[in-house]
Amino acid sequence: MATKVIVGGVITVIAIGSVVAVAQTSAGDERDEATVVRVIDGDTIDAEVNGQTERIRLLNVDTPETKHPQEPVQCLGPEATEFLESLLTPGDRIELEYDVERKDRYDRTLAGVFKDDSLVNADLAEAGLGVAVLYEPNDRFYQEVLDAQERAEEAGEGLHDPEIGCTLPGLASSALPPLEALPAEVPTDAAGVAAALASVAPVIAAGQALDGALDLAESGKHIVLRNAYGSSAPELRRRVGTALPAAQAYRQELVAQQESIERKAEQKRKAEEKRKAEEARKAEEARQAEEARQAEEARQAEALRAEEARQAEQARQEATRQAEATRQAEAERNRPRQQPQQPQQPQPKPAAPRQQSPGGGYGTDADFPGYTGPRCYAPGGQVWRPCG
Repeated sequence: MATKVIVGGVITVIAIGSVVAVAQTSAGDERDEATVVRVIDGDTIDAEVNGQTERIRLLNVDTPETKHPQEPVQCLGPEATEFLESLLTPGDRIELEYDVERKDRYDRTLAGVFKDDSLVNADLAEAGLGVAVLYEPNDRFYQEVLDAQERAEEAGEGLHDPEIGCTLPGLASSALPPLEALPAEVPTDAAGVAAALASVAPVIAAGQALDGALDLAESGKHIVLRNAYGSSAPELRRRVGTALPAAQAYRQELVAQQESIERKAEQKRKAEEKRKAEEARKAEEARQAEEARQAEEARQAEALRAEEARQAEQARQEATRQAEATRQAEAERNRPRQQPQQPQQPQPKPAAPRQQSPGGGYGTDADFPGYTGPRCYAPGGQVWRPCG
């Protein structure tokens, strides 16, 4: 009679009352030779095993995704694929070693892949292009891959290289120094505020990208990030948790300062427009007043000219009148005077002619009584004598 006993993963057939013999080794001791057919991505290949092409998933290592139907291409995913292609070219002879479970849920064969006695699973991790993962019960290659990952982290290779912008160290090295070096004081001039806003925007964007990568690493949704940066993420989170809110607060202060400056500038602009409008109004009033003054002066000048013309006309007329009066007076003086006609008196009988007076024959009416004939006056018109 015989029975099966599992001791340390070894299936042993024990025959009661007879010598114990090993009938079969465990899956962990199995080893197959295979030939590389193609590289699928950073941790998956096709290989010909015992005359059949099998999809081989490298055990205890995970590389960034390049072919996930719901995920974008991840940081260094193409580089991991290229690195594996450089290690395993079609036709290369490899050896496959297995652990407790031979297949995953996608029916891929789970194995450690050896080439020239080197564990390719660990080679990926040592290049910084893969991380150690553990899915119980398969842990056969986990420690070797983890050791390789730690050497890559110490050397700053691949996912741990701060010079590669998409890695968490790369994001941190570009985002944290500017975040932590933002000035404390807000500029007071418009140009300074605009320049500060322009410079702080990409700094905050880089900080937010780092914050998002940390979210993925800490959430466990991104296995590579979680396993690659599990030890460094807490310190990065602390620094980002301090610097990013401070940068966002600084930007808010800049925005508030910009709004204040713009508001003051608008008030100044409106005040200037009001001042100019007031000056224009006063200038228009002054122009109208000047035009009115000039019009009044012109009216007064015209009235003065009219008055002067009227007075000149009056003076001319007066001069003409006076000249005429003078002329008439002169004519009157020069015109011989005639005695007014005396009424006919009864003529007395003529008396005997009187002898002329010794003064040239001139006399008065008493000297020529009864004479009614023409009279010739002496100069001065005081005395006269009969004419003829």
